[in-house]
Amino acid sequence: MSDTDLQQRIRERAYAIWQAEGCPEGRAAAHWDLACRLEAEREAYVDEESAESFPASDPPSHVPITGDRV
Repeated sequence: MSDTDLQQRIRERAYAIWQAEGCPEGRAAAHWDLACRLEAEREAYVDEESAESFPASDPPSHVPITGDRV
């Protein structure tokens, strides 16, 4: 994910937090910090899940070669 994509997701999340709190004034920094933490947690979860879903390497293929080689 690019930094631009990450910044956009943080911005959208901070805005959603601001709206969920009733659009209070003076809480932009707190909303941004919370959005950053939540995105970092989401990234860590995604990284962990993808690491568990893919093997470190593909197992070797044990298909016998039959017939003439060209």
